Amino acid sequence: MPKKIDFSSIVGTVKKKVEEKRLEGEMRAFHAKPKHQRLAESEGFDFKHVINQVKEKAQIAPKIALAPAGVKAAEEANLANQKRLLKEAKSKYAIERVPTGIHGMDELIEGGFEKGSAVLIVGSAGTGKTLFGLQFLYYGIVDHNEPGIFISFEEEKELLYKHSLPFGWNFEELEKNGLFKVLEYKPHNVEKLMKEGGGTIKDQIKAMGAKRLVIDSITAYALLFKDEYERRENILDFFDLLSKWGCTSIIISELPPKLAEIKEGSVGFLTDAIISLYYSKDEQKGMRVHTCEILKMRGTKHTNKLLAIGFEKDGITIYPDVEVF
Repeated sequence: MPKKIDFSSIVGTVKKKVEEKRLEGEMRAFHAKPKHQRLAESEGFDFKHVINQVKEKAQIAPKIALAPAGVKAAEEANLANQKRLLKEAKSKYAIERVPTGIHGMDELIEGGFEKGSAVLIVGSAGTGKTLFGLQFLYYGIVDHNEPGIFISFEEEKELLYKHSLPFGWNFEELEKNGLFKVLEYKPHNVEKLMKEGGGTIKDQIKAMGAKRLVIDSITAYALLFKDEYERRENILDFFDLLSKWGCTSIIISELPPKLAEIKEGSVGFLTDAIISLYYSKDEQKGMRVHTCEILKMRGTKHTNKLLAIGFEKDGITIYPDVEVF
């Protein structure tokens, strides 16, 4: 069957081409006329139809113009929403800071230790580790009303009180007021402590509402166990208890600083921060200088400088601007 021919379409196309030719002829004829004649004829030209067309397009134009603006507005709204969500997340997971009580330190670590964290203080004998811990407890009590407990595995309570008095720290009085407590543990009662899940410590924390703990020292604690395996297991158990108690804690150790920092499975890996105290000698000047260094502190932007420290009348003071060697 022969294909049906659409004559109406053909006729329409022919008419369109004829009209285009006619318009083109008129345009050519108009532009062939002298200029003064073209101007005279154009004065009588009716622009009304053209103006109406322009107005119709003008009503559509704003809709077209608004499209890019709408996209931009949507992008801006999305960006504002993302900023709001980020602000809410930061607020929700904001790190609450605990002032250290160490003069000059808080401004170097975004305001203090992270609340509930465990901070390892390492250094050799005579570097001020125990003093650091006592100062943390003392100013926590008197400046922030945060009761504290000092857990000792080697030093006696009377000696702690005696060595604190030159700095104006009357721990005996604080103890009478129920704000401070020294818990002493000897080899024969450490095993009982662990079997009870830290019963005595846990009870004291609850009774006092303690917020701060100092353990002096984890090195002495580790030496109370017979072999390396038993030592390691008990340290892990002790840190597990520490996290459950919910206090901000300082753990003192005589482990060499770099070893504490890099040795896998060491105490340093179980803590949130490591601060090293040194008593270094300048061979050229023939003098020793007390310094400290923040080796790590999770979630905190901290200084990496070796910091000079002094033992002043009210405790340890850090001097970040003093050049060390």
